[in-house]
Amino acid sequence: MISLCSLWLNWFLRAVAKPLFYRANVTLARTMQCHLLIPSLFPPGAVTQQNDPLHGIRAPALQTLLARATRTQAPPKEMESWLCESFGVTRQQDYPAAPLCLMAEGVAPDEHYWLRADPVHLGVERDQLVLSEASTFSLAQDEADALIATLNQHFAADGLHFVAPRAQHWYLRLARPPLISTHGLFQAAGRSIHPLLPAGQDAMRWRAMLNEVQMLLFEHPVNVAREARGSAPINSIWLSGGGVLPQNLTQPFDRVWAGDALARGLALATRIPHENLPENAPAWLKQAAPGKHLLVLDALRPAACYGDPDAWRRQLAQLEGEWFAPLKHALQHGSITLTLHAPTPAGTLSFSLTRGSLWKLWQPARPLTRYRPQG
Repeated sequence: MISLCSLWLNWFLRAVAKPLFYRANVTLARTMQCHLLIPSLFPPGAVTQQNDPLHGIRAPALQTLLARATRTQAPPKEMESWLCESFGVTRQQDYPAAPLCLMAEGVAPDEHYWLRADPVHLGVERDQLVLSEASTFSLAQDEADALIATLNQHFAADGLHFVAPRAQHWYLRLARPPLISTHGLFQAAGRSIHPLLPAGQDAMRWRAMLNEVQMLLFEHPVNVAREARGSAPINSIWLSGGGVLPQNLTQPFDRVWAGDALARGLALATRIPHENLPENAPAWLKQAAPGKHLLVLDALRPAACYGDPDAWRRQLAQLEGEWFAPLKHALQHGSITLTLHAPTPAGTLSFSLTRGSLWKLWQPARPLTRYRPQG
């Protein structure tokens, strides 16, 4: 009896199980593994339900995907730290976002130390200086070039050199690394800058440098003209993401789709093909080939930073129609696997799904507030 059972098991493994396992692996290899990085998918709550972006939201496709997914939670991360860690970038004073972003702008960082030095507007609100970044104002390249020229003339003797490969993206090259740590631009956007200014051994020197920048820009002809026509003046810069270009990175994805400069710079640094984010999921599905894809959907971020619940809800509705619903349909047909990554200040959530996940009918769609990490 034992020998007959052994023979039968042997036959089953060779004739049935092995071919099925092989076909499953071939199918998975031919499937597009879609990773969506979605910062601000779960923005912080508010004092009132009316001001809570998640309250009362109906996004049927997204809610179904989240309900049927396998959920994991990792420590809190900003989008930039999630990207850097995924590609094997180690922290220097900061995660070195500046040289990687600069690569994406078409400028070789070489071996220099770079900081992002983004143009910002500081407004006074209740005796605090609140930061607005470039998504809130327009800035022409000739304006940026004139402002940059003034900064370079003033700080040349200090070994500082500013560049503006794009009007709204500025960078600062340093003669030697500073002993400071910084906060990212979107960590500061819409908030009081005081607790987020550079910290560390050289902090006082760099805070004094920022004061000099603000004085130089205060009555600059570009800003005088901007204020005359009712535009916000560019009255400061925001320093972040300092470092030298990292080496020996990993290749966690086969292709990157993003407008974000850091994501594109990481793709360049690791020789991964990269493209601009298509306008919607159907357009992406037509272009994408089998493999592991990273798509950065960062459109919710500005509205969350500035505490605009109506703008956040409108943007989520657009993502629901253009991305979540079509990707749910593709998942049902087995043409993709799907993982949604949602970094938040209280924890980084990941939701992973295969075609079979959608058969978890006992997992009903829930309000989005149920998924928000606490803290």
